[in-house]
Amino acid sequence: MKKPSGHASPATVVAVVTTFNFIAFVCVVLRLWTRIGIVRQAGWDDMVVSLAMFFTTVFAMCIMNQVHYGLGRHEASLSKSEEHHLLVWFWISIWNYYLGLGLAKLSIVLQCLRIFGHIPKFRKCAYALGFIIFIFMWWTVFVSIFLCQPVSHFWEPNKPGKCLTKLPLWFFNSSFNIATDIATAILPLPVVKSLNLPKRQRHALMAVFGLGGIICVISIVRFHSLYAIAVSDDPSWDNPLAALWAALEATVGIIASCLPTLKGLVTKYFPSLIATASGSRGGGDNTPAIELSRTGKSETTLTTERSRSETWDPKLGGRSKMWGRSGKVRIKEVETDISSLISPDEHDFAEKRGDGITVTTVVEQVERDKREWDCESREQLVPVHVNGRI
Repeated sequence: MKKPSGHASPATVVAVVTTFNFIAFVCVVLRLWTRIGIVRQAGWDDMVVSLAMFFTTVFAMCIMNQVHYGLGRHEASLSKSEEHHLLVWFWISIWNYYLGLGLAKLSIVLQCLRIFGHIPKFRKCAYALGFIIFIFMWWTVFVSIFLCQPVSHFWEPNKPGKCLTKLPLWFFNSSFNIATDIATAILPLPVVKSLNLPKRQRHALMAVFGLGGIICVISIVRFHSLYAIAVSDDPSWDNPLAALWAALEATVGIIASCLPTLKGLVTKYFPSLIATASGSRGGGDNTPAIELSRTGKSETTLTTERSRSETWDPKLGGRSKMWGRSGKVRIKEVETDISSLISPDEHDFAEKRGDGITVTTVVEQVERDKREWDCESREQLVPVHVNGRI
């Protein structure tokens, strides 16, 4: 039976690793620009993904150095010095890979917590998964660094020392990584599926949050490349594919965590893309684009772009006016702390009473036959449900 090959040309490894590392870096920069400069809502997930980018870049540099010292060439053609440096950079690359990959997955979990953390069951699941990823990440880092005793025995195998059996350990780590990849990818899907949104928009949100599924595919392919190394008689020749897929796994994880955060950037600088996406849906359906976000102390917002409502209610002292383009039934629900919207006297009075200040508003928009309209309760459009507590 022919042994599987894990070989790829050094030029291919350099091109793929450099390209995807650059794309991931650009995505992180755009994410930070959006979160800090545009929406001004940076969080722990942004810091964690920045650390993931740092360690992934170090990992990419290690691969470049491995290529320089013989990765992708036959072991018999390498000098003793090249073999030594190749193993040193390989050792450094392993634990930087685990740090970059683990932090990328943690950033996805933290991002989901920012959006859906107010849901008790989801919060418990997210904390549990995040804890598992965190502990496993440091386990893999520790074992990778101290795989051999002394540590230098990893790149100086002819000197006295001993190492743990490498390949079974790497297979276990890879298998567990695949399991956490799958768990991270499906974590937000049940919550998104339960949202009261049109099917098309709900599926679009599920696709955005399910981008981590791509990492699962890459992890499985990389697992196969580890088998090629396990049965290889020429590791320097058969290791390039494993290194290439590892770099893709880490960088694609970072890209997947960043893409859902770039809506604010696109809305500000390329608003026509949002309008085109909303207006080009089949059958002339002008379904508003939905953006899901969680901001402030207690706020969950489903906003519709291209429609607005405002009605006057004498009892509440509120005004509601509505205009926009035709669309199907849409629901907007806002629950937020409005202490910043009331006078200081009212705020002090509420604090003395110990009452929270919460407003929940649900507005239902009915389908219109006319393309453009501007009315003030012309067709008795009123809020379906309004409740306030001060």
